[in-house]
Amino acid sequence: MKEEYLALETRNKIYNLIANSPGLHKREIARELDMSLSTIDYHLHYLERRNILTSRQDGKYRRYFISEKISAEDEKIMSLLRQATPRKIVVFLLQNPRAIHKEICENVRKAPSTISFHIKKLIDAGVIEEISLGKEKAYVVRSKEKVIDLLITYKSTFLDKAVDKFVDTWSSFGKFK
Repeated sequence: MKEEYLALETRNKIYNLIANSPGLHKREIARELDMSLSTIDYHLHYLERRNILTSRQDGKYRRYFISEKISAEDEKIMSLLRQATPRKIVVFLLQNPRAIHKEICENVRKAPSTISFHIKKLIDAGVIEEISLGKEKAYVVRSKEKVIDLLITYKSTFLDKAVDKFVDTWSSFGKFK
């Protein structure tokens, strides 16, 4: 049945792109495939109605996933990893567990309020957790192995030098602190 729905070349291209790069939003898909938004919108809706794709609202974006390929928890994590600032925070915390807010701000090079906003999103999604260190609060990645696995699996789709460097280092040494 699924093969029948994917017989159209356009749908097949969309499906394969999402299979290889889960969590993309509509504009990213349109740019990547060099197709109009209206064409992408039509086919995404078609595939979603037939339960071939699922989507997750992520702020102002709706991100797309293959229905049976990725778990709901992984969808949540991938939605955040597709965003540059949360991804930088997570990669920094993987390399520097128990980092405090100030260290994250300095490394990610964003305003404290911006970092606070993204840290709250990451905590609410269960990707990181807050640890009390006296008067300071430190942060760690909760499902470290799962997050690392997603970064390694979809490394080429992030187009992020920090992810490339992390994955290469992780692969060659095995672990950080």
